This record gives sequence, C-alpha cells and structure tokens, in this order.
Amino acid sequence: MAARGDVLALRRGIGFLPGERLEAFVVVQSDRLSHSLETVIVVPLDRSVPEYAGIPGVVPLAPTEPGDWKTKVAVVPHLTSLPLERFAPERIGRLRPGTLARMGRVIRLAMDLE
Repeated sequence: MAARGDVLALRRGIGFLPGERLEAFVVVQSDRLSHSLETVIVVPLDRSVPEYAGIPGVVPLAPTEPGDWKTKVAVVPHLTSLPLERFAPERIGRLRPGTLARMGRVIRLAMDLE
C-alpha cells in the first residue's frame, strides 16, 4: 500500500534502455483512500531545470526527499491518477511534511478550494 508522501517509481516496460532514468511520482491522496482504491493520486517529479523557474505550482524538493540525491521538483499542475499496479512495490523516497503542505496549498489553489 502506498502512503501519502511516498515517492514511487513506475515499473519499467519491456525494451527500456540501460541507464534510462526512472519516472518518479509522489502520492498525494489521503491514506484513508489507499485501502479502498486500486488507483493512486500522484504528482510527477522531474529534474529541476531553469525552464521550471517561476512557473506557478512547481514545488522544489530537498535533494534527499526523492530518494536519489538529485535536485528535483514536484510538477503539481500535472496531478493525475494511475493504477497502483503500474508502480514498483517499494517506495524510493519520502517527502517531508513541510513539502507536502506546500504541495497541498498548490492543489487547493488549483482546484479553487480555498
């Protein structure tokens, strides 16, 4: 079961290239939903690149949070739902509560819930 704040990696498909980077996502749904759904609401993570500077809804992460010691960002406007079976069974990282809170503020703003 995936928990809120877990960083998950998509399972690799057949024919992937050696050294290909994993696609990572952070779980943002409530843990209460994880017991009853076969899908999980996630936000994709990406490398921190200059093109993301100043884009609303892109939340920077500490290098240790995504689990690979690289500088990453959470691209909150690309929030999506995916089947849990598409992810590797073990988490690769975990976000800090403060980072999840910042992402939550962006989600509430994007959904006009404030």
